This record gives sequence, C-alpha cells and structure tokens, in this order.
Amino acid sequence: MASFFDITDWNEKPWFNTTGTRDKKIVEDQQGQLYYFKTSIKKEVMDYKFEFWSEIIASKIGKALGFNTLNYEIAVRGDKIGCLSKSMNIDGESKLTEGISFLTGYDISYNPEEKESQSTYSYQFIYDSLNFFNQDKFIAEIDKIIIFDSIIGNGDRHQENWGVIGNYKAAAKMMEAIADKEKNVFRKVLIHVLSLAFSNKDFWQNKYAKKLSPIMPGYFAPIYDNGSCLGRELSDQRLKQMLKDKTMLSSYINKGKSEIHWDGKKQKHIDLIQKIRTLKEERIDQYIKNVKQKYSQQTIESIVNNIDINLPADLKENSLPDNRKQFIIKLINLRVLKLFELIK
Repeated sequence: MASFFDITDWNEKPWFNTTGTRDKKIVEDQQGQLYYFKTSIKKEVMDYKFEFWSEIIASKIGKALGFNTLNYEIAVRGDKIGCLSKSMNIDGESKLTEGISFLTGYDISYNPEEKESQSTYSYQFIYDSLNFFNQDKFIAEIDKIIIFDSIIGNGDRHQENWGVIGNYKAAAKMMEAIADKEKNVFRKVLIHVLSLAFSNKDFWQNKYAKKLSPIMPGYFAPIYDNGSCLGRELSDQRLKQMLKDKTMLSSYINKGKSEIHWDGKKQKHIDLIQKIRTLKEERIDQYIKNVKQKYSQQTIESIVNNIDINLPADLKENSLPDNRKQFIIKLINLRVLKLFELIK
C-alpha cells in the first residue's frame, strides 16, 4: 500500500527547473527536505488521469521484485492529486546527472529534440557514452532497467529518465586538489568552476570531463519516472474489452516497445532483452532468475488492490477503479511470465 500526504501547506520552489511532460512541482516540507510532486498528463485530447497511480504502483512492484526503484507515495496539494517522491539532490552533498549529460558529452551533435537524432538513442550509444567517461560499470544498471520496463510495459525510458548520483562535496574537494597542483592559472580556475557544476550537462562536453569523471564518487540513481506504463493511456471502454478478450490483451502486450533502440531500431521489450542476452547471457539470466525468486502473484495482487487504501474518505473519488486494478494485475503477471520464458 502507499502512504498518503497532504502537502497543501508545503512551500513550493518554483525557481528550480524540472524536466518531463507532466505537471511537476518541487516542494519543501517543514524539515527542509525537497520533494517532487507530479500529477497526471492532461492536455488537449490526452487525459491520463490514472497515470500517477501507475507511477506509485510501479515503484512498489519494482521493490517487491528486487529492483532499486525510487519510492512514490500519494499526495494532494490543494485540489490536485498526484504522486510524491523525495528529491535525489541534496544541496551541497549530491546531485543527479541525467543520462543526456553523458550522451551529449560523448557526442555533442546528439539532440533528442531533433527527429533524426531519436533513432540514435540506442543501447549501443548508451554503452559507448558511459564507457567513454569510464562509467561502463553502470551499464549493468541499464540492463536491469530494461528488464524492469519489460515487466511494467514502460515505453518512455528516454535519456532524462535514468542517471547517476554523484557526491557533489567529495567531487568538489577532489577537483580542487587537482586544481591546486596545476601550474596553469587558467586550468586551475576552470577545474574549480567545473567542480561546482559537474552535474550540469555542459560539464560533460568539456575536455576535462573524461579525465576527471573516473575519480567522481557516485552511484546509479534509483529507477525513477516510471509512470508511462500499466495501461495508463487506455480508456475505460478499451480496458473493459481487453479484460474480456485474451487475444486483444496479448496483442496489446506484444505491441509494447522500449524507448531504448537497438542499432537504430525500436524493439519490443522482450526482443531487446533477447538481443542484449546474446552478448551477456549469464548475467541477464541471473537478473531474470532474481526476479523469479521474488515473484509472487499474491504479492502483486496485494500491492495493486491495496494501493489506495490510505486515501482519505473525501478523496475516494480518486481511487483506482477495481476493473483497472484487475487489468494491471493481469498485465503484470502476463508480462512477468513472458520474461521467464527466456530462461526456460
């Protein structure tokens, strides 16, 4: 189940930048801790009103299956309901470097806003970029994300939906020490400036980034921004049809594709895993076995059916409908079984 927070009285931090397609605000609680509050997509013909539930359920399912997912809870702010997650950035301590920083640092011509660059966003490109900055140890985490996305049916794992959290304070000290040894005053100042902004993508486009990146202490960020999944875009009518029609539901699952390409082409989730598996079968199989050991249909049902149990009585109209819960449970179980077929 998910916890509930009324954050109406929390302070908003409108001057902080956020990325993504949903209405997202940064708010501060009474202890000074920053959080992200996100509502569902609603613009023009799109009204994915259950999307925030998908985000919350995905985080709980991920943890139950052994993935390091960022925790999301239910929150209300005034007349808006959505999901709440603690900020991964801690002022003066740590900062999130999104994937796009590594990609554009490796290839400055890459621009995800341009259509011709979209197919460039591939498994190979991610690997080459991380390897260039001596961060290839994190490709294993990309593998886990791809497996997780196949379970929830996430088709929006773009270059800003994964990243590395660096220890800002420790990295700054390391780079200042390097600067102190420099005889060239310009380089000394430059390195000092970089130490204050290494999470910014402009840093990774500087020639010093490759030299300094190996010494930067950090770890791969928890899996975040998982809301584009679990049929959040389906109308009530189509969802009811799929609950009755196994063929229709199977077709829906089979059509799902990963945002991460393979050699310039989009792939179905399972097909992408199969291709990665040809390179590192033992490791991928072990990741899938880890999921299989933790998987329980009863656990999935418990998480989904009780996800909104803490919603206050006056907000019950925002509960996740029972038929949508049934659909999500069926969808996850079918996707998990499909994943397990790879290691039979």
